[in-house]
Amino acid sequence: MYITNYLTNEVKPGKINYSAKQLLQVVQENKLTHLPMFDGLNFVGNISEEDLIELSHEDNKVDYSSYLENFFLSESSTLLEAVQMMYANQSNILPIINEQSRYVASITENDIIGAFASFPFVSSEGVSMLVSISEKDLSITAISNIIEGNNGKILGLMVVGNKEDRVYVLLKFSTSNLLAIGETFERYGYQVIQKFYNDEKQELLQNRYAQLLKYMNT
Repeated sequence: MYITNYLTNEVKPGKINYSAKQLLQVVQENKLTHLPMFDGLNFVGNISEEDLIELSHEDNKVDYSSYLENFFLSESSTLLEAVQMMYANQSNILPIINEQSRYVASITENDIIGAFASFPFVSSEGVSMLVSISEKDLSITAISNIIEGNNGKILGLMVVGNKEDRVYVLLKFSTSNLLAIGETFERYGYQVIQKFYNDEKQELLQNRYAQLLKYMNT
């Protein structure tokens, strides 16, 4: 889950002596929302595509300092921390900076989606189900018992967020009796929000990632 296994050096960070048009070209070629910026070897912040579009009309040398957004990850950060930071800053790229404020690499939204896609929780055969339950009634043991009591095998689960007094849990399990499992969850007070079947998983992977982003900060 540490980001060091999923980093990329395909995106070259910007320099403060580059023109806004040069920086904008890098952003648009790589379909980025932001670009990490450096003064020499020192990280100074990120500049957004929106600001670069505005600044690209300037003929004079641009002072980027007032446009920079200061967000980054360390080498010890996790994928979940990367998701949280991308969501908080509405960015699809994060620079990785070491203790000496030197640039290590970047991680992009596509890198994170690819990482989650490789996890057995996502890639293994089975059914995914998003359920919610009141926070006081949440029990991992009870969830496992419902699935296994209907001859299913639980492959993994993840609490993806809280909203008011309810907890949202993404489940992955194998079963030949999905209807019975869904009905049992509802009988025990769970709300079954969505079900994803194995043959749909490639098409729905982007949607699952979007759900994760949605519920991380609710």
